[in-house]
Amino acid sequence: MGQEIYLDHASSTPLFTRAAEALVLASEEYGDPMSIHARGRAARRALDDARATLAGHLSAQPDEIVFTSGGTESVALAVWGSTRAIREVGNRIVVSAVEHPAVGGICHTLETDGFEVAIVPVDEWGRVDLDVWAREVRVPGTLIASLQHANHEIGTLQPVAEAARLAREAKVLFHTDACQTMGRLPVDAPGLGADLLSLSGHKFGGPSGVGALYIRRGVGVAAYPCGDDRERKRRSGMENVAGIVAMAAALSEAVGSIADRASRQWRLTERLREGLGDRLPRARLHGHATQRAPHLVCFSVPGVDTETLVMALDDRGFRIGAGSMCSGAPTEPSPVLEAMGFPGTVGLRVSVGPETEESTVEGFLEELTGLVDGLHQVERVATEALDRSGN
Repeated sequence: MGQEIYLDHASSTPLFTRAAEALVLASEEYGDPMSIHARGRAARRALDDARATLAGHLSAQPDEIVFTSGGTESVALAVWGSTRAIREVGNRIVVSAVEHPAVGGICHTLETDGFEVAIVPVDEWGRVDLDVWAREVRVPGTLIASLQHANHEIGTLQPVAEAARLAREAKVLFHTDACQTMGRLPVDAPGLGADLLSLSGHKFGGPSGVGALYIRRGVGVAAYPCGDDRERKRRSGMENVAGIVAMAAALSEAVGSIADRASRQWRLTERLREGLGDRLPRARLHGHATQRAPHLVCFSVPGVDTETLVMALDDRGFRIGAGSMCSGAPTEPSPVLEAMGFPGTVGLRVSVGPETEESTVEGFLEELTGLVDGLHQVERVATEALDRSGN
């Protein structure tokens, strides 16, 4: 096999150099941060420093940061924990139709416990209908509303600040999933109007298995899972000190050059969108053309078996995402695309990173075009053969 060309940064990113170095150094701090001996105090200092770093990048306060095992747990803690804390007030949750499966999963769990989940539709570009959103958050008994900052499959940016304002006016808590934007775009939690904001370290050059949740001061959140009194009694279990320190280092590295990286990745994905339109007239681009995260492009090619195409690209060294991403069904039609008016569609997701070059994008377009043309030719031959046998 030739050179590997990784184009699946929306799923997971390579570990940044500073993060790898921090991970090794922090692994030496194996003490329990709750212990009062020297090892424990050293671990506590490392944890406190990392907490302050993350808070600074979110325009938050250190005591508003709770460390978790990743984005999925952060979402669960935000939605489950906040509703549990105010269960006596109501039993209703509002979400968009294109949320990450982490949101859908915890909402399903809450539905089995008597909660009602209202789903707000999106347009053909994946943007939430704010008129419907406004009506839904005003329904009595609504406790929390959750809306992604940017979608995990199509990259569309949501009008989070406006959605948060509408929720706040209705006295409803607001959570946003910022896993796809943290480290790629400026994320100001108070500025967005978020009461809760989730993020995941491996999305921006940190290690897997570590994430965080911003919880605005004054917001009550029940512990998930229950147990000891760590993380301000919000999240039990000993913290992954080394992973947390490495995540903070990765975020600092990402934010340090965020404008340059975002501009560069935008140019790459713009070229990719243009190239798809020029070379593959039958291809369909999904997601908003301008209101989108800079690193991600989603498209589909009608008449082509997606699994065959993805495996053929993989054989040539190109690693891309496909299907219903993050749901364990990479060759199944995407619920996100169905909600946008494209039922039965299996999407292809290409996402670039700091090391992606213009030549990489051109090489991908060339390989993709050749493969799609070949698969279309096979399709034509098969159709002609069936027609002849039918006659």
